[in-house]
This record gives sequence, structure tokens and C-alpha cells, in this order.
Amino acid sequence: MFTVWGLLQLLRRYPGLVPDVDLMFDCMDKPTINRTEHASRPLPLFRYCTTADHFDIPFPDWSFWGWPETNIHPWDKEFGDIKQGSRALSWRKKIPRAYWKGNPDVYSPIRTELLTCNHSRKWGAQIMRQDWVEEAKARYEQSKLSNQCKHRYKIYAEGYAWSVSLKYILSCGSLALIISPQYEDFFSRGLIPKKNYWPVSSTNVCSSVKFAVDWGNVNPSKAEAIGRGGQDFMESLSMDRVYDYMYHLIAGYSKLMDFKPISPASAREICLDSVLCFADAKQREFLEESTAFPPQRAPCKLEIK
Repeated sequence: MFTVWGLLQLLRRYPGLVPDVDLMFDCMDKPTINRTEHASRPLPLFRYCTTADHFDIPFPDWSFWGWPETNIHPWDKEFGDIKQGSRALSWRKKIPRAYWKGNPDVYSPIRTELLTCNHSRKWGAQIMRQDWVEEAKARYEQSKLSNQCKHRYKIYAEGYAWSVSLKYILSCGSLALIISPQYEDFFSRGLIPKKNYWPVSSTNVCSSVKFAVDWGNVNPSKAEAIGRGGQDFMESLSMDRVYDYMYHLIAGYSKLMDFKPISPASAREICLDSVLCFADAKQREFLEESTAFPPQRAPCKLEIK
């Protein structure tokens, strides 16, 4: 629902500018168009993430327009709240340990191994299991992302595939410890190690986390600067930029089509009202909060180098 809503908002954002296209979108987590198997004729399949071994085309995930099931608001508001929360403590007063809170029960070997690092003295890490059922009962008071910026270091570990948590972790301004990711989304390809985050090895995870924590505590100014670099990167990724990426991606894709797309007889037309009618009260709140409006400018110009 929220991905469809995002596409509708793109049309509202740039009325009359988005070209007609015929595209396939897979909402499942893992990419499927392997570069070896499809080398001669790669299929253009859009999804939320890709890898160096796949042709799948990364597209902004649904959570940029909100994730009501976890009470995470649309991106611009959520980032603002997280940044505000990150200012509650100075770097010197932040807890000098690495922090991760999430769901390890998603067939993720990395997250399973990360659970063994939960020892503040031995590994310098605090690893917490997130129970969303209990959080919902408690009205999400313990899972507010804006309250999770109290540590100097925050760990990113992929789940079943990529995880939407990356943007929220980077937004804290803590030094993001990113465990060697296999997957990439549309913006993570622009991250620079030791400028926007600290790379952590996927082998010997605990000792690699401990090394990063020890280094950061010995070099607090450098660690803080990298953490700030990650936060600045995410601040530059406003919804203005997200819509610009969507526009240029679809516009570029349309130029590769050698036919004029025509709606089949079985097609179902979707509009803003039809999505809102389908949504429950909580979903509707987040959808309306993420409504886009035409800007005072055209889409940014894409510089191809």
C-alpha cells in the first residue's frame, strides 16, 4: 500500500512530468535477477534492494512514507525527531558502548551472531531483542527511534535481506558500525567508509565491534566527526531528493522502452482516494501525513559523469 502511495505522491509532486511506463515491481526482500544467469538479457525488475551480483533496480522502500505497524512516521518527520533526540546528550556524555536493538528472528546469521556480543565489558556492546508485539501493547514508548541516540556507537546488521533501519541508525549522529552488508538500497551506495560510517567485518563480529568501540573512545573527535558525517548524509536525503531520484529513475527507464505502454483491459486504476479508503485509521494518518505537493521548482538536473 505505501509503495503504491509513494508512486501516487510522485505524480502529485511532478504533475504532467512523469512519463508513462510499463514496469514490474517486486515487493519481496531479496533480489532475484542474477547477473550470471541473466547476463545476455537482464530483466528490468524494480525492488527495494539489490547486490553487486544482481540486476534488480533499487527503489525507495515504503517506510519513507511511514511504517504504521511500528509507529515510525514518514521520513522527513522521523528524521527531524531523531536529530532532535540526538542532541539530548553531548558526545562526551553519550554511553561509550555500541548499541543494537532489533529482531534477530529473521533468518539472519549476522544478527544471530550479534546476540553473542551482548557484553559491555568484554565486547563493549549492548545488544537488545526487539519484541514488536509487546511494544505495540506498550504504545511504542520503548521503541521511539528519537530516544535511541544515547550511545556513541550504533550497529547496523542486515536482516533477511537489507533493512530499513539503516537510515534511522545513521540519522542518530552516533558512529554507525555497519557490518559488511551484502545488500544495498538506492542511497547506501553513496556512503563512504570512515566518512559516513565505520565498517565492521562480518567475520569475528564481536571483536570487530570491540575494536571500533576502543578506537572511538581513544579518538572521540574523529569518531564524532564520522557520526556527524552519517547524520549529515541522511539530512541531505530529504523527501525532495527521494522524489527527484524516483523521477529520474523512471524517466531514464522510459527512454529505454521501445514500445508505447498501453493499459490492458484487466488493469485496475488506483488513485489517492482509493488507497485512503483501503487504509485503516492508523495507516490513513500516516498516508495523509506524507502527502506530497507540487514544488516551486522542476526536478533537480541529473549530472551524468
